[in-house]
Amino acid sequence: MAFLHALPLRLTRRPARVLLGGLLFTFFVLTLTRRRTAHPPAPPSVHYKANTKSFFPPLKHKAGVDADFCENFPTKQLDDIQVVLKTGAADGPKLKAHLSTITSCIPNLLIVSDHEQKIGDHNVVDILAELPLSYTEGNHDFKTYTENKKAQAEGDTVKYSQAGWRLDRFKFLPMVDKAYTMNPKAKWYVFLESDVYFFWDTLFRLLDQFDPTEAHYLGAPNPGSDDRWFAYGGAGIVISQGLMKKIYAPKTVAGTTTTPQAKLAVRYEAMVKEDCCGDAVLGFAIQNTTGVRLESLSPTFSGEELKDVSIDKDRWCVPLLSLHRISPEQMESLWKWERTRPYNQKPFVYSSLLAYTHSFLREGASREWWDNLSVAPVPNDRPAHKNAGSCGSECEKDRNCLQWSFSQTVCRWANYIKLGNPVDSENGGQGVMSSGWDLKTMAELGFKVDEESDMNDTCEEATWVKATIR
Repeated sequence: MAFLHALPLRLTRRPARVLLGGLLFTFFVLTLTRRRTAHPPAPPSVHYKANTKSFFPPLKHKAGVDADFCENFPTKQLDDIQVVLKTGAADGPKLKAHLSTITSCIPNLLIVSDHEQKIGDHNVVDILAELPLSYTEGNHDFKTYTENKKAQAEGDTVKYSQAGWRLDRFKFLPMVDKAYTMNPKAKWYVFLESDVYFFWDTLFRLLDQFDPTEAHYLGAPNPGSDDRWFAYGGAGIVISQGLMKKIYAPKTVAGTTTTPQAKLAVRYEAMVKEDCCGDAVLGFAIQNTTGVRLESLSPTFSGEELKDVSIDKDRWCVPLLSLHRISPEQMESLWKWERTRPYNQKPFVYSSLLAYTHSFLREGASREWWDNLSVAPVPNDRPAHKNAGSCGSECEKDRNCLQWSFSQTVCRWANYIKLGNPVDSENGGQGVMSSGWDLKTMAELGFKVDEESDMNDTCEEATWVKATIR
């Protein structure tokens, strides 16, 4: 208590020091949290209707033990698309899962890493080896990379260090350079990470609505420095051929003939060394070089984890393209489900995901020892706080309530639907935590769990999100 009484006096004696410390702390926190998720755009989304065709015919054969999930995969679409998968030395399980699911049907896949290796028919490119030597000079972040290279050359096991994640930011610029150099005729360049799940049908439908000869930089928005926005790598990044040509357009130097533009990794070396995030530097480089700004397509491009995906009335029929931080087990399960679910020519939308995440609702509207991430406490004067049953009953009476959770004497509601996660049986000594969903309102929206209904078919048509220039 003495410290608390003395605190105001100390603050007045050293305001500059306290202010500086506060600013440094704020900068540190922002730097750490900046990468956690893609921030939604500030202005409201504008929806539109579009007649898009399905590129995925149904599987000819039922899935079995040796099912071919690439059967009928529209590989012809990939003649115009260069897919790049970014990974790292520590991502072995993630990469293996990705190559057996999401990217298993991509014949022209380019895999870039900080570690050269061969996996099956795929050659993993050490993209950092293509950087100028100046990157390593006096750069402590490359210590792990140098140690890994030495171990690999000597035949030792490459051990991952927690410092290895700092190398990730150096991969963005050279992977874009590499993709364009390797395949300059591609109409689209799609960049994924090893824990990003992509719904390919959504991508093909989306790109079919854009002109690749124009300059397009597509993704989920994240705030950068100087009021600049960049496409969040954890949601996937798409660049058109038209933009690539602007990035690498020949440059006329005064008094000389036209010369090729230097690679992005050369032009923005100093910046990427100082910044925390390679996708942020890529966004700056694109805008600084070409003047082209990000076309935000959130929430179609999503950086959310499976447990955190928020499905509400506004997102109900919005097409979903990507998910982030998907574990190898989730990736394999989701891929198998997606490729074998009942055939539907409609676009895959947010509420389509409910047939995967919330299929358990056929067995009942609630689950014990489960937290569905409802966060809004119900007012104390409501009977909802009596027990889990009262919490659920009160939710049914509120048209904005789609789900609820109850623990001890606290009832929480939410105007969205989330999967959430299981709760440990001890639950911090708080007793049973129950979660439930309002099946009646969900059915009115289109998700029906009765045996006679198709829970996969939730929308009459999709409501696409109009790109917002950021």
